[in-house]
Amino acid sequence: MKKSAQVAYEGLLTAMTVLFIWLAGSMPVISWAGCFCAGVFPAVMICKGSVKSGIIVYSASSFLSFALVPSKKYAVAYILFFGIYSIVKYKIEKLNNLGLEWILKFFYAALICFFIYFALKLGFFVLGGRISSQPIFVVLIMFLVGFVIYDIIFSKMIALFRIFFK
Repeated sequence: MKKSAQVAYEGLLTAMTVLFIWLAGSMPVISWAGCFCAGVFPAVMICKGSVKSGIIVYSASSFLSFALVPSKKYAVAYILFFGIYSIVKYKIEKLNNLGLEWILKFFYAALICFFIYFALKLGFFVLGGRISSQPIFVVLIMFLVGFVIYDIIFSKMIALFRIFFK
């Protein structure tokens, strides 16, 4: 891909990412699905360009979403989990060892879960629910089940992208 085309593609995907995060905060119907979709765009850039391009899309969209999106909850969720996960997933799946890949993915998900849980406990984030009042092992189990579903759907979306946009 030519350098100018790659830069334009990075800009377009960054704009789409920020749009989906903004929609997540503006339309309650979309909410977390908007973050999920926003997290796919850095992965698209990794597939289409390079890991460096994916990091550029992630970094630019993280900065812009935190600066422009009124609902910081979704911007923070994108920055801490949905956006960075496409890069983490790519690096882990380069190992080509399914068992080790899942162990590393679970370890990553558990770290994120603990971070979010204790940030909620300490009052850094407010999600509006009673997550922080639950025991950590209950939250961790729920998070890991959701994470497995998320990872499978995420993989299917990347596979569809590769089929339709060769």
